[in-house]
Amino acid sequence: MKPVVFLGPSLPRSEAEEILDAEYLPPVQQGDLMRVLPFRPPAIGIIDGVFTEVPTVRHREIMWVLSKGIPVFGASSMGALRAAELHDYGMGGVGVIYRWYRRYAMTPDDAVAVTHAPHELGSRPVSDALFDIRVTLRQARRQGVIDREQERELVETAEAQMFPKRKLMQLVVDSGDAKLIGFVKSRHRSQKAVDARTLLKRMSEYDRHGTWPVVDRPPPAVVHAWLDDLAASGLGADFG
Repeated sequence: MKPVVFLGPSLPRSEAEEILDAEYLPPVQQGDLMRVLPFRPPAIGIIDGVFTEVPTVRHREIMWVLSKGIPVFGASSMGALRAAELHDYGMGGVGVIYRWYRRYAMTPDDAVAVTHAPHELGSRPVSDALFDIRVTLRQARRQGVIDREQERELVETAEAQMFPKRKLMQLVVDSGDAKLIGFVKSRHRSQKAVDARTLLKRMSEYDRHGTWPVVDRPPPAVVHAWLDDLAASGLGADFG
């Protein structure tokens, strides 16, 4: 079994496949890890996950997979969030966004959220993550394109928007700053994509050398309670 990676708008699948030979699945949602575990993949990578419409992947589900001896890594989007939250339980995190969430625990979840096309159409993002907007504007300020006050005002405008409405190019066009518009057209940077590549490269190294981290974490009590709830609902308590 190849490693399994849940991937959506953070990085085109064609690019991901050039980095890591894996089984690529759509953004993770609740129950997906339960369905994957019986195949015993050597590792699971979470990059993207659902934020709306269906339940997100639960912490207990990830902890349960870890307790089965399968390493789980996260970066970029939903993966960075869960890795920061579950670092102490053995989930591995990679990248700038992961480190940011570990350092600033109160950072809102929607800072990495975007809307995107359906999986069948390649999951192309149709909005920009607040994190990527902040990174690009900070780069523009450091290169003298805008000053600190302009950066602050633009970031506050983006923060005030619901995440499906956040579009960097529209934000800078509305500012009327021709120099900034030109900068964004040529230098727009996606930290989410950078972190996704970093995770896939890390997993590729483990895979190539057969050195996947050994996970030896017994499931905490909350996982046992979760399994009991599943059993009581008729779903069964042993999924692998």
